[in-house]
Amino acid sequence: MPPYIHICPAILLLLLPAYPPGTAADNNTPETPNTSAHQKISAAEAAERKQTANRFAEEIKRREAEYGIYDAKTAEYLLSIGLLHQAAGNHSQAIGALARALQIQRVNDGLQSASQLIILEQLIKSHIASENWAEVDKNFHQLLWINRRNYDPGDPRLLPVIDRVGRWKLKAYKDELLAENPVTTLQEAASLFTSTIAILDKEYGAHAPLLVDALYGEALTNYQVAFQLLLTPLDEFHGRGSPDTLQTVCTPIRLPNGRMSQSCRTIRVPNPGYYAGRQQNKNFSVATQVGKVGKSLKRIIAIHEANPTLPRQQHAMALVHLGDWNLLQNRRTTALRVYTQAYQLLAGDPASEEKLQRLFGKPVSIPALHLPLPEVDKQLDEEENKAYALATFDVSQSGTPKNITIIETHPPASKSASRKAKKSIKARRYRPRFVDGQPVETTGNRIRVLL
Repeated sequence: MPPYIHICPAILLLLLPAYPPGTAADNNTPETPNTSAHQKISAAEAAERKQTANRFAEEIKRREAEYGIYDAKTAEYLLSIGLLHQAAGNHSQAIGALARALQIQRVNDGLQSASQLIILEQLIKSHIASENWAEVDKNFHQLLWINRRNYDPGDPRLLPVIDRVGRWKLKAYKDELLAENPVTTLQEAASLFTSTIAILDKEYGAHAPLLVDALYGEALTNYQVAFQLLLTPLDEFHGRGSPDTLQTVCTPIRLPNGRMSQSCRTIRVPNPGYYAGRQQNKNFSVATQVGKVGKSLKRIIAIHEANPTLPRQQHAMALVHLGDWNLLQNRRTTALRVYTQAYQLLAGDPASEEKLQRLFGKPVSIPALHLPLPEVDKQLDEEENKAYALATFDVSQSGTPKNITIIETHPPASKSASRKAKKSIKARRYRPRFVDGQPVETTGNRIRVLL
């Protein structure tokens, strides 16, 4: 067991139980830190904690004068001071003390030492409370790096920390907490889910039910990567060769003797192949991510098939997800076959009737993954950007919207709103309604489209 930093016994009540490397420090996700220690305290308690912190600070000065600034015992006192400030909600002061403690711990025990983990856990809490998301991200990377240096790549004790960092990355993407490219954040999350799957595969086998949650996480993350890539401008993708190419341009000229000749010069012009290559690279990148989604979903279904005792509703839901994935790629025949399998799993089971109706009782919109969202014309003013349209439409038995009729727009009689609404509805795909196990057409659907 790697060594741990010692903490003053008086401070232990303020700290969550210490866990070995690779295990979660608590059950709270990164976005919901434990705040029980930040409850209001009496004036007497606050005064006592302040006196304790001052006493520790004096001891630190004495030890620095006698042993130098990197004395190992000083890190213990700094951690204790940090915890006192943290408990009182003084997070900026807590961060200052904890950061110093971390630096001293690294000097004494090395960059890979697990004794840093307890300090990093507290830094994460205070940085979250301070909404310093860049530092939260940095601390999570440090937490993961140290755990990976203390355990082999396939060690199951890595799973909890990998899961925590993966959930943090998804949270950071969802709430736009980091300045980095969202694709980078998502790709890091996807890599962490893939690491989890590899460890579970090795430890429990390819058909272990424990894999299902990690596979769904991997599928969701790769789907979001694909969507972000669709919205990424073409100029962020590389083409083939150089953006420019040389071209010889000649113009006729008359010589002094009256004869005609040509004057030629070489100029740089845009290379059509380069820009076509950008589009191809973008399409390939999106298709790669979409393929990864399907691979994860198929593995989930294989796990359900290998474990027939798993709940049939979960099996049916996995099939529905795979059907949606196929429909997004216009594989209608395959999608309908998979939907039918899901329907048959639920049909005839009274306990599954509600879920059956929710999944197949009416057309269900699924994201149009292969198309970007409708663009708003640059000529539209601010009021036009808040436009909406009410429409009716039919959904065919293959999930295609048709017979779209605009019944109301805001602003009234707006041709631009009508045009964009129809474009938006046509870009969607719908899981069709099923009756007696068969897909059927649904007429008269209503929708309100925000533009």
